[in-house]
Amino acid sequence: MRKTLVGTDGILINDSNSTLLAGTVDNPSAVADSDGQKYLKAGTLLTSDKDFSLTNDGSAVLTPTTDATKAQGVLLHDTNVIEGPQSASVITAGTINRARMDSDIAAVYTNDLINALKPVLSNVKVIDRD
Repeated sequence: MRKTLVGTDGILINDSNSTLLAGTVDNPSAVADSDGQKYLKAGTLLTSDKDFSLTNDGSAVLTPTTDATKAQGVLLHDTNVIEGPQSASVITAGTINRARMDSDIAAVYTNDLINALKPVLSNVKVIDRD
């Protein structure tokens, strides 16, 4: 099921108490959906082979990960990568709401993953509130 996130209905609970960094995201292994698009969905955990928080020259391209120990941020909005790497907002601190994510992304946020995420993204809190 695909949710449309508009305004304050996004995954981030309080914009003013969060840290968002501009970044470049991509998913070369993504498969096009039925509309021929390739989306990274809001809430996707992201990683890079470079330290994203210290690199602002665009050389750190973030890609999806399910390994919380490698996470460097969380994708704020759905991002279409059909044409390759795209600019996106990446959450590095704040409270994200699992209940507002697409069901397939929310399912990744198991208790084990959330616990493993705490030492890596200690300023990101995950809640599950409708």
